[in-house]
Amino acid sequence: MWKKILPMALALVVVFSFAACVGEPSAQEIIDGVFESLDDISTYQFDMDMTMEAAGEAEGEAFEMTMTTGFSGALDLENRQMRADITMSMALPGEDEMEMGMEMYIIDDVGYVMTDMLGMEPTWMKSEVSEADWEEVSEGMSQAESQLELLQGAQVEVIGSETVKGIDCYVLQLTPDMGQLWQTVMQQIQVAGEEILPEVDEIFLEEVFRSFSVKQWVAKDTYFITKAEIVMVMELTPEAMGFPGEEGEMTMEIVISLLAYDYNKPVSIELPPEAEEALDVTQ
Repeated sequence: MWKKILPMALALVVVFSFAACVGEPSAQEIIDGVFESLDDISTYQFDMDMTMEAAGEAEGEAFEMTMTTGFSGALDLENRQMRADITMSMALPGEDEMEMGMEMYIIDDVGYVMTDMLGMEPTWMKSEVSEADWEEVSEGMSQAESQLELLQGAQVEVIGSETVKGIDCYVLQLTPDMGQLWQTVMQQIQVAGEEILPEVDEIFLEEVFRSFSVKQWVAKDTYFITKAEIVMVMELTPEAMGFPGEEGEMTMEIVISLLAYDYNKPVSIELPPEAEEALDVTQ
């Protein structure tokens, strides 16, 4: 009996496996779909969290640092409006934790910024935003845009399907260009205007990255990027940072997670009442 059943079972497995594959797009087709979908986006919201832990030795002294960043916002590309809230904290052994908050708005071609730092009075400032300024700011703040740049030129493998916030998604494993990966991480860290990481000579990037994992979740129906995760470990040496005569090294682990949602849904971007009295710093 088993001699008859086993071939039939194997045949069914082959049939169902083939059926599951038929109609599923290739990695390149998904990539093409993601880039084509960019023109269909008018609004979306996002949440990004990043944790960076660093430890090492410099000038004979050991050091540790932990930095966390929370970044959420909404973009209305059609009406040229934006809202972003940024929180950042940094902890060093033996020192009080440092915290910073920032709110940013662009409404009616005017940008508003409020920075809240320890020991400083929160102050709202505003300035006119030209079309060129809007393009630069919206690209810098756009988390979806940064993920598209990372996707471009990467080796991509489709590793499965998952549901994110009720949306069926393809899961992509990326092996990106090292230079682009570094630029993406630098962009996330510098989004609040903080110069945390040193510049690294491009020829050392392959040596700097000890391990990394980059994944993206792409909606099956719209090809919008819905989720992304970057996890990486780096080892920074004086040579890589352009100081060959110095001593010391630093090991760093960075974890970045992103959710992008409510694509093309109405967004409410309203200026806080206290920002109405913002100091005009237009040059």
